Amino acid sequence: MRIELVDDHRVVRDGIRYMLSDEEEIEIIADVGSGTELFELLEAEPVDAVLLDVRMPDMSGFDVLEQMRGEIPQVRVIMLSMHDAPGYVRRAVELGAAGYLLKNASRSELLAALRSVSDGGAYIQTDLANPLVAELAGIGDSARSLSPREQQVLQLVAHGYENKQIASELAISDATVKTYLRGIFGTLEVTGRAEAVAVGLRRGLIE
Repeated sequence: MRIELVDDHRVVRDGIRYMLSDEEEIEIIADVGSGTELFELLEAEPVDAVLLDVRMPDMSGFDVLEQMRGEIPQVRVIMLSMHDAPGYVRRAVELGAAGYLLKNASRSELLAALRSVSDGGAYIQTDLANPLVAELAGIGDSARSLSPREQQVLQLVAHGYENKQIASELAISDATVKTYLRGIFGTLEVTGRAEAVAVGLRRGLIE
């Protein structure tokens, strides 16, 4: 299995190289620190899979994943992240990731993920799988109730209101709107407005 490592921290890339150094069936073709470098290398050096950081300086891992799905869908991607919120895992899967691991994953879990993906399967780190299933079912911790004011804000977001319009409608400041949005995103465990609306609709929080 030929893989490429993409992470903007050299120490992470070195650590993964060390963890996989004794595995004869796994060949690390190269490791790079950005999405731009990845695409340059993939043009010259085909690989089977990519271990991809979620947060990088030039392109986010999600942006890279989306572009890869359109240009080189045959390359399997395992996301690496510090973020364990189900919203991050769900977004990665929706964009076509074959796996999702936290950066604190053990060597055995990393190998399990690579082998599963190599065989055409998928792999989500063990302690992330149950929260994701619960979140998708609307019964996990992320199903905590929004406050009445947060529901008002989410309702307006669903109707296409921008922050300034929400502030005017509810007679509050722009800063207060941002505070409510952060609370909504945290409670629903999402990363943006579109995801918040999608989850809100599914859970009956939006009329």
